[in-house]
Amino acid sequence: MTSSNHTVTCPHCMNEVPWGAHVCRGCQAEVRYGTPQGVVVFFLILCVIAGWWGAKVVRTFVTTNPTLLWIVFGIVFLLCGLASRKICKRFYDGKTVFRRFYRK
Repeated sequence: MTSSNHTVTCPHCMNEVPWGAHVCRGCQAEVRYGTPQGVVVFFLILCVIAGWWGAKVVRTFVTTNPTLLWIVFGIVFLLCGLASRKICKRFYDGKTVFRRFYRK
């Protein structure tokens, strides 16, 4: 799956596919770009857990004020989300996945 001059090569039929196309012209394989949805869901769950854990630590050692706990949750969630976005951008920016469905 090499990328040259705004095209990618389909691994199924070796056809050059223009960048941004959603279907390969040669074999009708579905083309997806960027971060897979499963990774996005994983990081979203991770951010919620991190925010909950941060609020729990503040509740245990600092205060039980619910407004402050929601603020801590939001800040930790946001920071974790920004870090997740940076990680996804680093690993999945410019990546393509060709998925071919075989029908009988």
